[in-house]
Amino acid sequence: MGRASLPGLAPIALRHSLKALGGQLGDQWERDRRDTLFLMSAVALAVLPGLFHLPWWVSVGFGMLFLWRLGLIFSGRWLPRDSVRWLAAIACTTAVWAHYRTLLGREPGVVLLVLFLGLKLMEMRARRDLFVVIFLCFFLLITSFFHSQSMLAAAFAGLAVLVLVTAMITMQFGVREQPVLRRFRSAGTLMLQALPLAALMFALFPRIQGPLWGAPDAQTSARTGLSESMQPGTIASLSSSEEIAFRVSFEGKPPPAKALYWRGPVFGRFDGAQWRELQQPLSAQTVPTLTHGNGAPLAYRITLEPHQRTWLFALDAPVAASELRMDAPLLRPDLQLVSREPIAERVRYRLESRLDYRLGLNETRFTLQPWLELPPGFNPRTLELAQRWRNEESDDARLVERALALFREAPFRYTMSPPVLGRHSADDFLFETRAGFCEHYASAFSVLMRALDIPARVVTGYQGGERNPIDDTWTVRQADAHAWAEVWLADRGWVRVDPTAAIAPERIERGSRVLRDAGGQRAQIGLLERARFNLDAIGNAWNQWMLSYDSVRQRQLLGAIGLALTDWQDLVGLMALALALAIGVVALITLHPRRPRDPLQQCYGEFCAQLAEIGIVRARHETPLQLLARAGALLDAEGAAQARRIVALYNRLRFGGEAASARDMADLRTLIRAFRP
Repeated sequence: MGRASLPGLAPIALRHSLKALGGQLGDQWERDRRDTLFLMSAVALAVLPGLFHLPWWVSVGFGMLFLWRLGLIFSGRWLPRDSVRWLAAIACTTAVWAHYRTLLGREPGVVLLVLFLGLKLMEMRARRDLFVVIFLCFFLLITSFFHSQSMLAAAFAGLAVLVLVTAMITMQFGVREQPVLRRFRSAGTLMLQALPLAALMFALFPRIQGPLWGAPDAQTSARTGLSESMQPGTIASLSSSEEIAFRVSFEGKPPPAKALYWRGPVFGRFDGAQWRELQQPLSAQTVPTLTHGNGAPLAYRITLEPHQRTWLFALDAPVAASELRMDAPLLRPDLQLVSREPIAERVRYRLESRLDYRLGLNETRFTLQPWLELPPGFNPRTLELAQRWRNEESDDARLVERALALFREAPFRYTMSPPVLGRHSADDFLFETRAGFCEHYASAFSVLMRALDIPARVVTGYQGGERNPIDDTWTVRQADAHAWAEVWLADRGWVRVDPTAAIAPERIERGSRVLRDAGGQRAQIGLLERARFNLDAIGNAWNQWMLSYDSVRQRQLLGAIGLALTDWQDLVGLMALALALAIGVVALITLHPRRPRDPLQQCYGEFCAQLAEIGIVRARHETPLQLLARAGALLDAEGAAQARRIVALYNRLRFGGEAASARDMADLRTLIRAFRP
């Protein structure tokens, strides 16, 4: 593969190299060329999935090395000298150091692996080098799952593995070369035979908490549509994002879409521009009472995508959580459900919620004071309006309704491209721009409520979702991110108030999709919509049964077959025992001596079986001619003639001294099938 070409050979070799990559098309020199081209196609499939997630200069660098090696294959020129490869290796290492300021870590490691694979293509001479390249490709395929573990990514990886295994089989052939389809068939057979062991390893391998290959990268650090603070305008960038936040499966009849408020971070501290979480010392907090009706709770399961925060979303008000493999979640006094560690991988948990609840009836003026504070020197017009309203009305509930009536009757409008607000954001919104989306309305409403001496806070999360009629699951996307308000009223406790519903009720009744689709109509109704639902259902099944197979579900599976294993040592022992048994069974099947099956003898056996059906049973010592003599007395003239032709052809093929050709065997099978004793 590194030999120089002979004069005049390159044009001929080029024509042969562009032919099919299999079959007997030339001498050993041409055979090496075809095998290398086949391996290069496998390398391209292995590198392609992760190439788009790497810096552009890495893709360009690997592409130059790859094309350089292809040029050497077609031209038959010498491979570059060792000094050239050493200089290239030093340049690649220096570039990685300059970009990442380290050679350690996930991203620098993947970049080095890709570049060194390209350099390894420049020194493929012996068979050992070919196998090193193949093993590097296998390792590189694993790194592609850092970026996506979807079913499509797994299918592409399976295709790449099939080509790599075929390349390994190609390297094993000697002088006689096998056709490409036969090599692919052999590789596919090997992969199918390995599936039971792969399934066994998948089911029994101890599930490790945490993301794949250590700490998450920066690309997954801000995937959620929410943040730890809220300033009107921050959710707008996700207004059209179709990225999935979580999926929900209800155990009974789901509530209407307008009741689906998925609670997330709660903000109570306002500095004039931003809302943040209210930081109170534990000694100053009073646990609010939570009362509810006597009906059955609403049970459902959530599959939450990783977002690197501690938020666990739930319908108001969550009363029970289970099936979460990490430590028990915390329910804060403001009804925030949080985990004890960031959600760095997909998690699945079961919740029970009460929609008919009352929260905080035991609040006092002291505990409510933090939810009344406003920064001095901000929004004077809002404060003046609140003072006038308070002088005219003393009932808090009526003041809340008056504020909602203001949003309904004044020329407010819902838009995802609102004007920029100034220093007095509530004043600008309530009296000037009067255009915005959920954050603007929730923020201005809460400021107005506090100015009216009514405790208020901003709640962020998601509202609504999209039901998939195929698998009856609800998908909540980043576009469903929402903000609303809560106010405290005497004898009612904390009450949800959504000012957005007064401006854009269709957003709450039918979900955010109606605001993204033109004219408020669902796009692509019909066949394309059903296809989308089917694909989404398949992806959800893949997530549930493959990607969400964690330690909890593993224990449930083993418990269902009577194996109550609690720690990873027991799992390792069980896996080792199962693998030993599987290898033993395979060894018994494959190592058991078996006599080779003679196709000619098989055909003669079928002929004898047909004679046995009419009572002519062949004795073990009986020759074909002796059997034919006995059969002639019982067969009619046509049957006897057919039997003579079969026996004559069998004797010629068996005792004629020449190997039976495929055509002779086909003729014998045709005669036997046509024989009717």
